[in-house]
Amino acid sequence: MPPEARPSPRRGLRRNRDFHVFWAGETVSLFGAEVSLLALPITALVVLGADAADLGLLRFAEYLPFLVLALPLGVLVDRSRRRPLLITANAARALLIGAVPVLAAFGCLTLSRLAILATGIGTFTVLFDLCLVAYLPRFVAPEDLLSANGRVSVSQAAAEIAGPGLFGLLVQRLSAPLCLALNAGSYLVSVLSLLLIKRPEPGPVPGAGTPWRDFRDGLRFLVRSPPLRAVTMAGALCNLAYTVFQTAFLVYVNRVLGFGAGAIGMVLATGAAGGLAGAAGAAWLARRLPVGVMYLAAMVAGGVPALLIPAVSGRQVSLLLISVLLVVINGGLAVCNVLTATLRQTVTPNGLLGRVVAGYRALVFGGIALGGLVTSWLGGLADARALLWVAGLLFVSAVAPIMFSPVPRIRRFAQEGASL
Repeated sequence: MPPEARPSPRRGLRRNRDFHVFWAGETVSLFGAEVSLLALPITALVVLGADAADLGLLRFAEYLPFLVLALPLGVLVDRSRRRPLLITANAARALLIGAVPVLAAFGCLTLSRLAILATGIGTFTVLFDLCLVAYLPRFVAPEDLLSANGRVSVSQAAAEIAGPGLFGLLVQRLSAPLCLALNAGSYLVSVLSLLLIKRPEPGPVPGAGTPWRDFRDGLRFLVRSPPLRAVTMAGALCNLAYTVFQTAFLVYVNRVLGFGAGAIGMVLATGAAGGLAGAAGAAWLARRLPVGVMYLAAMVAGGVPALLIPAVSGRQVSLLLISVLLVVINGGLAVCNVLTATLRQTVTPNGLLGRVVAGYRALVFGGIALGGLVTSWLGGLADARALLWVAGLLFVSAVAPIMFSPVPRIRRFAQEGASL
């Protein structure tokens, strides 16, 4: 890495002003994003009278850019300064989300227009996510990346826990479209935080290759790196499993175990707390345990308990046991997410990081799309309990790519990469 591209000498995250400014803005936008995750479909339901099929199309429109545009946007990220792209992405998301309440107020909102806006929001979400991972090493020292990723993951987990409740409070006082207006404001807070970062960002290293060659180089690096290939395969299998699990879980606890909406919400919130604990403790554990062993243990913790959920019975026992199992599952997956992000950042040259993350996202989010198809197909052949067994087996199968790779031999994350 050329000297001008290196982060400043390590002073620790506590004294890294730029990181704290960025983290504060990102936390606000994460809470806003969780509110909009519910406000967008609720707007379709309440304002437009959408049905389940319409909501499925809306979700497809929002996730389509992850599959189609991640790789070309990754090339753009590696050929550009990241901060201007981050600012553009969040300003565009604020504009697109803010358009929903305006269209609703004038009676111009339709399902097709909402789907177009959702696709635009998804496109700029892809751009922001790719830039975020590639930009963080510009103002965080390599040895602090694990802690930085952990803190951002804590904010994400906290938003996932509090977001639904926050939306519930807001929607009682405001309409769902007005909740989206608040979300637009949260993205503008993130824009302000990015403008306040003082450390200048060096320009991208000019490349002699064409965009197609850059595109190919990123995928080649991802596929040829044994640790990155392993975590990508594991991530795709986990997303496939989690998509099947989410759908089957809600049907199972409601129709088989008889949980009402309140009980389901309590179970999910308790489970999300496991994700918060896992994200908060990942850096602390990684400083005390071999990273590879910890990664493998987290994968097992995130998968094996899923096999136990369809085996429980008895309403009162089920409520407690399923809550505990979800805590373990979400905690294990949160640790994996923090370690995966740090692994990518430490083994990938910064000039390739946008493309490598784009390839990872495209393949891993492909697991979500495939999971939807698998759930739709199996849902007509089997009941919810059987689908949970399938999801559990898929979760456990995700351990195999990690187990038979160099990942378990990684001792620590270092400035020069993952140390075996």
